[in-house]
Amino acid sequence: MAIPPGQDSAVFYNPVQVQNRDLSILMIALYAERRAVRAALQVKRKQLKKEKLDSVTLQQKMQEYEQSLDGTSLVKEQSKNDKDKGLTILDALAASGLRSIRYWKEIPGVKHVTINDLEAAAVDRARDNVKLNNVQEDLVPESDTATKLNERPLGIGIQQGDATHELYLSRGRPSDLLSSSSPFRPQWDVIDLDPYGSAAPFLDAAIQAIADGGFICCTCTDMAALGGSHPETCFGRYASMPIQRAGYLQEVALRILLHAMASSAARYGRTIRPVLSVGMNFYIRVFVEVCDNKAGVNDLSLQTGYVYQSTNCPSFHIVRSGQMGGKKGNVYKAGRAPDLLKCEETGAAFKVGGPMWMGQLHDQSVVAEALKRLESEKDSVVPDMKYIATRNRLRGLLESCRDELPDVPLFYKLQDLAQTLQVSTLPLKAMKGALVNAGFRVSGYHKEPQAIKTDAPNRIVWDVMRSWYKKNPPKKQPKEGSAAAKIIAVEPSIEVDFTIPASILKNSNISRFPLNPERNWGPKAKASGNRKRKATGKPDEES
Repeated sequence: MAIPPGQDSAVFYNPVQVQNRDLSILMIALYAERRAVRAALQVKRKQLKKEKLDSVTLQQKMQEYEQSLDGTSLVKEQSKNDKDKGLTILDALAASGLRSIRYWKEIPGVKHVTINDLEAAAVDRARDNVKLNNVQEDLVPESDTATKLNERPLGIGIQQGDATHELYLSRGRPSDLLSSSSPFRPQWDVIDLDPYGSAAPFLDAAIQAIADGGFICCTCTDMAALGGSHPETCFGRYASMPIQRAGYLQEVALRILLHAMASSAARYGRTIRPVLSVGMNFYIRVFVEVCDNKAGVNDLSLQTGYVYQSTNCPSFHIVRSGQMGGKKGNVYKAGRAPDLLKCEETGAAFKVGGPMWMGQLHDQSVVAEALKRLESEKDSVVPDMKYIATRNRLRGLLESCRDELPDVPLFYKLQDLAQTLQVSTLPLKAMKGALVNAGFRVSGYHKEPQAIKTDAPNRIVWDVMRSWYKKNPPKKQPKEGSAAAKIIAVEPSIEVDFTIPASILKNSNISRFPLNPERNWGPKAKASGNRKRKATGKPDEES
C-alpha cells in the first residue's frame, strides 16, 4: 500500500492505526465468507422445501450441505462469476481513503466501496491516493455518482458529504422508491465508522443504513468520556454512566458502546451480535452484525444491566436489567438487585454504573477462524498475509480474546486487590491457580495484563487474598476500621491451594501485551482540513 509522500500526509495518515486496518481487513474478509455461506444455505433451503421433506430430513440435509460449504471458495467463485452479489462497503469517515483502497484490493468479493468524507482536503487526498495505488481505472465516474450509487456499481466511489446524511439516505426503503430519480439508496453490507472522538452521532444512522445481516465496524477514541474521567460527557453521548477509577473501565467502555448500538437497533426491530470487541492502543473498536429480529429485541433486557461497585474495595455485583420469571419461566420481569444495601466485605456504599451491554463481547468461532488464518503458512490463505504487517500483534490480541471467559462481565486487577489489603501483589498464575483449585473458572482480559476475570463471587476472591495476606503479611498492620482491616478480620471460608495447574502454566509463543513499536505512540492532533498546514495527524485515520 503506497502512502502519500511529504510531511502534510501526517494530517491524514497515522501508522498507529496499522493494526486497526489489518484487523478490519481480516474481520470483513471473514464476514464476506459467512455472508456467502448464509446465501448458499438460503438457496438450498428453498430447493429442498420444494421436495416437501419432513422437518427432520430437511434439517439433516441442511446440516450435511452446510458442512460441505467452504466460505473462501464461495467468495472466490463469486468474485469471478457474479460480482453483483459482492459486498458493498461505505467508509463513512474515510479521510485519506487508504483504508478504503485496501478494502478494495485485499478483500475478495467486494463489489463496491464508497470513500466519503466531509473535508474537501480529505477528498482531494483520496483522489491522489487512488492514483498513487493504481486503482484509478476502478473509479466510478464522479459525475454519475448520485444516480449510479442507487445500483452500487462495480468500483470505487469518491464523494464529499456529511456521513450521517449519506447514511440516512441509505435507510431501508421499498424497492419502488429506489429509482434513478429517488434520493434514497440501498442499504450497505458493511459500514466502517472511524471518527476522531465519539461514534455516538453516527450510530442511529448506521444502524438504519446497514442491510439485514450486515456488518458494522466502529471505533471510538473518546476514552476520557468512556473511561470515566468525564462521566457526565459519557452519559450525554451514550446514556450510560461509567464508574470513575474502577479497574475494569476499559471493558466498560466496550460495553457502553455496544449497549448504545443495541438499544438503537432495538428501536427498529433489530438486534446486534458482537463478533469482536477490543481495546487497542488508545481506543476501542467493535465488529458487530446487525439483523432484523423483532422477537430477539424482547431479550435485550437480559443482555444489558448495571454494575454495583463498592466505594471502598474492588468488589462489584452485576445486575441484569431484566430476568425471566413466571411459573414456566417465560415471563419477562425487572432484574433484581443484590440482597444487600452495603458492600458485604467493608460495609461501604455502592456506586452504580450503566446501563451497559452484559452479553458476550466476541464470537469465539470467528476468533478461532481468524487465528487459524493468521497462523497459516499457506500462500492461498485469505486475506493475503503478506499485506498484514501486524500479524504477530493480532495473534497475541486474538489469543487473549479467545481465552476470555465469554459469559463473565468485568474483571478485577491484581494491583487493586493487593493495594486494598496493603500487601504485595499476588503472582497472576498463583491467583488463577487458587481460583481454579477452588472449583471456579478464570481468565484474563485482552487489554489488561493483570486482569482476573472469574465466575467466583467476591467472597471467594477475597478468601484467596486473605490467605495470601497470611502467607505474606506486610510490615505495618492496617489501620483499625480501614477496608484492609475489615477484610482480613474475616477467616477464609475455603482452604486456598496456590498450586498452579498445568492448564495455567501453558505459554504462548506470541506476546499478548507487546510494547509500543515506537516513541510517542498515541493520539495525534485532529486533522485541520487544510492540506497546506503541517500537522501531526489524526489518530483515527484509516488506510
